[in-house]
Amino acid sequence: MKNDSKLIIFDLDGTLVDSQVFIIDAIIEAFDKEGLVIPKRKKILTTIGLSLSEAFTRLNNSLTATQKKRLIKSFKECYKNFPKEKVISPLYPSAQDFLMNLTKYKNLSMAIATGKGKFGLFQILRVHNIESYFIDFQTSDNNPSKPNPTMILKILENLKIDSKNVLMVGDTDFDIIMAHQANIRSIAVLWGYQSKSRLVSARPTRLAESFSHLEAHIIELLFGGRI
Repeated sequence: MKNDSKLIIFDLDGTLVDSQVFIIDAIIEAFDKEGLVIPKRKKILTTIGLSLSEAFTRLNNSLTATQKKRLIKSFKECYKNFPKEKVISPLYPSAQDFLMNLTKYKNLSMAIATGKGKFGLFQILRVHNIESYFIDFQTSDNNPSKPNPTMILKILENLKIDSKNVLMVGDTDFDIIMAHQANIRSIAVLWGYQSKSRLVSARPTRLAESFSHLEAHIIELLFGGRI
């Protein structure tokens, strides 16, 4: 990539796709199969964005390593056992048009940093025909969980791009804290799974209430408001 290239790193769940139905039901299924007390829906929502291992630890801090492995296995089996309409989380309204519109901006590329595994990520991207918009993908399969900054740092290294030209876009404080730790700016979207007050406390560079609002922030921060 050229030195003047710009990059947006997107979270997936709660940012581009509304995946709460699948994630909540898969976690409930996994805990039920293991014979554990099923976490409340509200508590599950607070863990979306983390790796499965970290999420399960936060949902039940007394889990053994063996129990955690079985929970992860049960969760992943839901990709095959649940109905397709539940597995393939829907894009948020306007998300596809938003991504397509970003392709018109010169020297602007997109990547993904997600707590999902590769299988779940690419299943969603391919069904919605949006895989081609992104040039790098970092998942929980081979990275520490958010808010550890490793995923962002790998993307920066892979693309040889200056951190000042990069934005992280996500719906959780995990995304925003990760961006701080990687020394890049961030935009928190308000249509995801965490409260506005929690997002504000993480100190994002901007808050976005809609995809059009998000695009305006991107142009302001990466291009100085000019194209």
